[in-house]
Amino acid sequence: MIDEVDTLREHDAVVFWGDFLHARHYLVQDAANRLLDYGLVKDRGAARALLNRALLLADQPDELLDRTLSYGGTILHNTQSDYEDKEYGPLFTRLMTRSHRVWVRDPLSAAKLGHLRGDRPTDHFGSDAALLNRPGDLAGLPVTPWSQDLPDGGAIGVFLGARTKIPDWLPGFCQGLAERLDAPLEWIPWFDGAAPRQVGHLPTRPGDPTVGDLLGVLPRYRLVITDTYHLCVNAWGAGTPVVCVGAPEPVPTTDRDYLTLSDVKKHVLHMAYDATDFYLPAVAGSPEGHERRAERIVRLVEGGGAAAVAERIRAHAEYSANSFTETLTSLLG
Repeated sequence: MIDEVDTLREHDAVVFWGDFLHARHYLVQDAANRLLDYGLVKDRGAARALLNRALLLADQPDELLDRTLSYGGTILHNTQSDYEDKEYGPLFTRLMTRSHRVWVRDPLSAAKLGHLRGDRPTDHFGSDAALLNRPGDLAGLPVTPWSQDLPDGGAIGVFLGARTKIPDWLPGFCQGLAERLDAPLEWIPWFDGAAPRQVGHLPTRPGDPTVGDLLGVLPRYRLVITDTYHLCVNAWGAGTPVVCVGAPEPVPTTDRDYLTLSDVKKHVLHMAYDATDFYLPAVAGSPEGHERRAERIVRLVEGGGAAAVAERIRAHAEYSANSFTETLTSLLG
């Protein structure tokens, strides 16, 4: 995108796909840091200028924005002080208000966008782009026996400690769910993630899983327990219920405290689909409270409630995908 930004006006349409691409914190933290770390720019000022051109289309005419679409992004963490940034505010507002259509992945961002565009009747609530994967879309990815040897419903996949500190009570809680559901726990090496000490006792099936294995195994699990947003999204999208572990919102203090990794997005994802029964706060609680939570999760998994949540997520993703496809087709004539 950075290398091709000067050719954009030659195209029939421009599509921004997913992530935090237009959020101010992404531009000043994640994206700017990567440009600096890779030696692509000399300083933060140069990074911001480059990102403004590539992601906010600063130098492009209104006619290009009129045929620009954005799908699956989020402005969850944007605040009024961001809009008062003299560099970011006008460019962001222009892009959001002039773009032909914008779909964001969470209802809070959709509400913000409705205020900004003055277009409240339009449905701006899309979905996470990963939820648009349909059965067969990933069939071309290489797989190994690692994912094929697990029978359907044969285990509970666990991946913890990557995003949220593991509380002392959580390993026992996971074991309790395994006993109730009569399914063993196993570690998911989600993109080479090594098991931290607290869950280092969990078995890992032998082999070196491919990306196709990691995504292809998700429908086979009875349940997934994780603190990682993208594993949550892909598992729910595959129809597998998820117990998502999250912590209270930390307060960023440096440019390396990435809001893109905040636990808020996990909580909002589950709130959007009436799935907070499956969101597990990583805070101290009583054994009785943990017992009640485990019983509720098991009841929903075994009684069809988890399947109803997965279907709700799938149906909404299909609806917004059709809306996006129809709009893009109309732009291309």
